[in-house]
Amino acid sequence: MVKDFVHRMGHHCESSSMRDLFEYYGFPMSEPMVFGLDATMGFGFFDTTGQTSFIPESDIPFFLGGKQGTIEPNSLACRLLGITLRKQSFTNADKAWEESKSMLEQNIPLLLRVDIAYMPYEGFDEEMEEVHFGGHAVVLGGYDKEKGIAYIGDTEFEGFQEVPIDILKKARSSTFGPKFMHPGNTQFSMTRRADGKHPLLAAGIKLAIQKVVSNMLRPSMNTNGVQGLKQFANSLLTWEEKLNKTITNSKGKEISLARLIFELTHGYIETWGTGGGSFRRLYKEFLEELLVHPELKEGPRAWSSEDFRMLKECIPLISDSAQKWTLIAETLKNAGDKYKDECINHVDFNELHDIVLHILSREEELFKKLSKIKN
Repeated sequence: MVKDFVHRMGHHCESSSMRDLFEYYGFPMSEPMVFGLDATMGFGFFDTTGQTSFIPESDIPFFLGGKQGTIEPNSLACRLLGITLRKQSFTNADKAWEESKSMLEQNIPLLLRVDIAYMPYEGFDEEMEEVHFGGHAVVLGGYDKEKGIAYIGDTEFEGFQEVPIDILKKARSSTFGPKFMHPGNTQFSMTRRADGKHPLLAAGIKLAIQKVVSNMLRPSMNTNGVQGLKQFANSLLTWEEKLNKTITNSKGKEISLARLIFELTHGYIETWGTGGGSFRRLYKEFLEELLVHPELKEGPRAWSSEDFRMLKECIPLISDSAQKWTLIAETLKNAGDKYKDECINHVDFNELHDIVLHILSREEELFKKLSKIKN
């Protein structure tokens, strides 16, 4: 085990994993603060109906996410804290594990990418086995050679989970889903800058806020940000027609496409490391923490009273948005659970469309207000 490395429970897989590493390297902070500093919140929606399927060799036409970025070496949170983030990817699972072992033996904890469907402690329903997600982040805190197990810290589980090394290798090298979601035997490690330099937190937080504003109001693709929200709203009106069929899963069993998409969408919004409400709940907690953060109230880059006033006005907006995202997710999940393969006939897609338009209105107002909090 890496000496003095602690895993704490959290909500979102990436931000809680980064929080574990930040604490190990001397920067203890809340998970919402990590999420806010990394400035990856946003929105993306992809509809590949009539094109090459979004997920190769399948009929799954939709994907949505409440983020517009992921952990990369240029992580804003790391740069704001004066931390260098190193990324390594391997084509071979055995080679990746050997490198991981070597780093653990040097007391270097790691952040790994895995396909969540392989993790034995998750307990997925076998009937819905197609629920693969290769973007899940966990921390690796040690291993036991004799038992053949690795010790994994996963956001929703207390303490380290024992995972057979052979299973972990499969989870790290999974090829389910689109290529950009493949874990790719990727691992991240951190080191503090030798000179200890990093910007003042009060100024860095404003940079992080403006990056999220750009994610939502000035996205580089029309599938992202508020434009992506508009596309999602319009797409919902076509789901009754597009999802009213069955597909064949990897074991040759016929399953309802609607039921599968409902399950996936619930996971994307509510449960798979989002913190609930398509990441909006985590960002709300970040904004709330800023209201009482001592480094924002005093010092050379202290925030103005106008900054705090604008911040207070934003919190009810994002709270409302988070609640509506959860409503969408639970509506779909409940229909799938209760009506199984007939779930397509028990959802009012016009109502869901109206809810997304409500979210769109709230989030446009929210991010226009946040755009005024800048250096």
